[in-house]
Amino acid sequence: MTKKMFDNVKVRATVTQQDVALVDRFDKADSILLKAPEPATETRPTAKKSSVIRDTFSMPPDDYARIEELRIMANKEGRSSTSKSEVVRAGLHALGLLSAQQLVEVLGRLERLVPGRKS
Repeated sequence: MTKKMFDNVKVRATVTQQDVALVDRFDKADSILLKAPEPATETRPTAKKSSVIRDTFSMPPDDYARIEELRIMANKEGRSSTSKSEVVRAGLHALGLLSAQQLVEVLGRLERLVPGRKS
């Protein structure tokens, strides 16, 4: 067997090209992976998917019927499906926009319920 003769100039050029290519690949990966997240352009905030908390509560039949009325109203305005929990959550967000005094006034108009289940 004979020992192959390598041209040192060509070998160095190839190694240099490989080094440049490797640095370019790492730079490109860093620019993609380390890029700051772009601000959301949607009107609805994009939140991380969170777990939900299940709870039960009591309400008078009139208030329960009001949820259904609001769901029907939303449907007539083009929202194809609205759940009861979405109506309740929207109400919470709307109450959060009130001042403390307005909130107390609204809460004062509610019918007081006896807590707990019927025996």
